Amino acid sequence: MAQGSSKAVEAVRAVHLPVTDPHEMADALEHGQILFFPKTPFRVEPHERDILLGARQTRGAHHKNIAFRPGTERISGLDSVEPECRATVERVLKGYSDWAVRFAAELLPQYSATWRIDYASFRPLEEQGRELPWKKRNDLLHVDAFPSRPTHGDLILRLFTNVSPEKERVWVTSDPFAPTAEHYAADAGLSRYAAQSVSPVWKARDAVIRIARRAGIPVADRSPYDRFMLAFHDYLKASSEFQQSCPKYRTSFPPDSTWMVFTDVVPHSVLSGQHALEQTFIVSRHSLSSPERAPVSILERISGARLADL
Repeated sequence: MAQGSSKAVEAVRAVHLPVTDPHEMADALEHGQILFFPKTPFRVEPHERDILLGARQTRGAHHKNIAFRPGTERISGLDSVEPECRATVERVLKGYSDWAVRFAAELLPQYSATWRIDYASFRPLEEQGRELPWKKRNDLLHVDAFPSRPTHGDLILRLFTNVSPEKERVWVTSDPFAPTAEHYAADAGLSRYAAQSVSPVWKARDAVIRIARRAGIPVADRSPYDRFMLAFHDYLKASSEFQQSCPKYRTSFPPDSTWMVFTDVVPHSVLSGQHALEQTFIVSRHSLSSPERAPVSILERISGARLADL
């Protein structure tokens, strides 16, 4: 199913400038570039592709995509299907996740030494005209933040592959996090979240949450940074001024291509496309070539407050 990765594969930024050195790749990502691989060295067998393209996710607002959890190897969001279909979808998602981890680790060894492997997913639905609650809409520009999986200042790196046999996946991006935060973070309430970092009430609350987690209670342990990023995600989606007036750059990803981007650094939206695979990594901010480019560092510089533990 999966073929080995190779550093010889052409990796280009969205502006199609060749980048082959791992440090250059990391630097491009940290500056808010998209690394683009026009031909994906991952193979889905024809019969597997037919089953995958026919998969349907569970209806309802809870599941946005079909998700695979490396480690537990549990799949969620897949509608009731025949056991053979479920087994094939699980096999493809596991194979993709294994390949994506090897591929990204070879290209970005400075990140892979300490990163955490997060979910893989399959996005089976056409994005254009997709009906979702506004907070979950993909066609509104936003930066990523995970409600149930706070990063505490680490970064969200995502690798996507378009497995559609014929449809491009069309993105629109905007300027990276630093200018976006400089313009909008204050109005999004940054000072309120900065005040939480020194609030005795919030410190006591966070201590209780940590005790609960040690007792096995599944509650999210969010830093002030994580709470702000969730709010910023919603603020940008809800802001008609941002959606209409921010700089916009359109990029189309053809079938069988792969791309990689820090989705909490780059405001992005998906206008159209169907059938994409994705693997997420949580990258330590301390492994960056320039940690001062991390969103948490930018927000701490703007607010003058510590928003996450070192």
